[in-house]
Amino acid sequence: MIEITQHGNPLARLSVKPWRLFGFGYYQAWIYLAVLSTVLFADPDFFSTHLQFTRQFFSLSVAVCLFCLIFVSQKLDILSKRHYLLVMASSLTAMGTMLISLPLQDSGVQFAVAVVGMAMTGIGNSFLIVTWGALWSRMDTDRMGLHLVVSNAFAGCLYLVVTVLPDFLAVIVTAALPLCSAFTLLASEDEPLRQQEDTSAKPKRLLWKAIVAMAVIPFVFGIARAFSSPVEASDFDELQHSIVLGMTVFALAVAVFVVLAPRQRTVVRLYRFVVPLMAAGFIALPFAPNEYRWMAFSAIMCGFYSFEGLVWLLQPEYVFRTKTSTIKVFGWGRCLFHLFGFAGATFGFFAINQGMASASIPISICLVIVLVLILLSTYVFTEHDLRLFIAKPKMASEPDDAQVYRAIGAKYGLSGREEEVLAMLGKGRSAPFIADSLFISKGTVKTHTRHIYDKMGVHSKQELLDIIENEGRELR
Repeated sequence: MIEITQHGNPLARLSVKPWRLFGFGYYQAWIYLAVLSTVLFADPDFFSTHLQFTRQFFSLSVAVCLFCLIFVSQKLDILSKRHYLLVMASSLTAMGTMLISLPLQDSGVQFAVAVVGMAMTGIGNSFLIVTWGALWSRMDTDRMGLHLVVSNAFAGCLYLVVTVLPDFLAVIVTAALPLCSAFTLLASEDEPLRQQEDTSAKPKRLLWKAIVAMAVIPFVFGIARAFSSPVEASDFDELQHSIVLGMTVFALAVAVFVVLAPRQRTVVRLYRFVVPLMAAGFIALPFAPNEYRWMAFSAIMCGFYSFEGLVWLLQPEYVFRTKTSTIKVFGWGRCLFHLFGFAGATFGFFAINQGMASASIPISICLVIVLVLILLSTYVFTEHDLRLFIAKPKMASEPDDAQVYRAIGAKYGLSGREEEVLAMLGKGRSAPFIADSLFISKGTVKTHTRHIYDKMGVHSKQELLDIIENEGRELR
């Protein structure tokens, strides 16, 4: 395990194998390339004809696959072989990516093949998302925040590089991105663990406020996404390239601020960017000249992806304190995101098809959106609510959980996985919860538990807890 001694110093967390911070960015870059470019569509006419369908189907397919994954996981222990399934899922996304890009003569066949390819990517991506969620549910909160803000900026940079490559090479690189994300994830299992944190918050009460925010912000982003989709493929590529360029600049600025700003939790710093960026973008959108309108879309996009990162940061806190299944929390959270984004884009495309100006969102819609965003951040899910939701770190003079369990592991010769199981047993987690969180079978949890008891010479859970408590006292 890795020890982080400076809880309030993001630079300390940044120095721990920094290449891992790019892992989720590979997946995000795949999303940008699939939805915000024509890289995967060899025929510009086919893309122009099916633009609305393809953009909507990508979101809807992931949401449906996440729902199915949640349902199946309640019936079968499908995640016990996580490593194999993760490689298979990312490979399925890669194969689906190649199918979408196949240049076929018959437009009907090409449409059917593209739909199959998008469905395959939805299945693979849903498993990849949930597996990242399982890692983050155990990871130190501020380290996880660095994963998200760095990945967001890195994804934009990858998009800009891939879109200037030759078409064939761009497709191959895009297909490889989910595999890069999966292998980085597999190499990140010893990331710093979440510390014991002190809180009196009631996450179930705050959850409903967070759900409202998780519905409103993807919905308004979906509207902006629809209005940033010109029908002609050539116009689409040019506009989206400019939007992602601007978003990347914003994301880099956010990442620098989050890393360098002192005395603030990563979650709080990130939250302060969300509503101002989106509101500024919607205010500027109807008034900006056509040649500068991409800057407004860039602000909206960066605000949205900053909020998406914020949601990822909140969900492990909910898992950690309510002992809810990781796959349920992350699966339902992401499913909700995609469904409301789909609904917002559907509304936007409907408005365009009804004759509203396709160049920008009408002033009336923009003003309503800005008002909703202000009300949301002022009265619904405020910074105060956020501070209640996230836990307060322990004082620096107190030993954190990671120190205690590392000391016990070293003293009794526990393996890394046994140390993880011990940490969860010490927090009162049940065997089914541990199996779900670590993506191992219940039988494997029982085997690790038996080995822990044998090595530590205990015969009951109370004796185990006594050793953990005594070790914590010795470290004070």
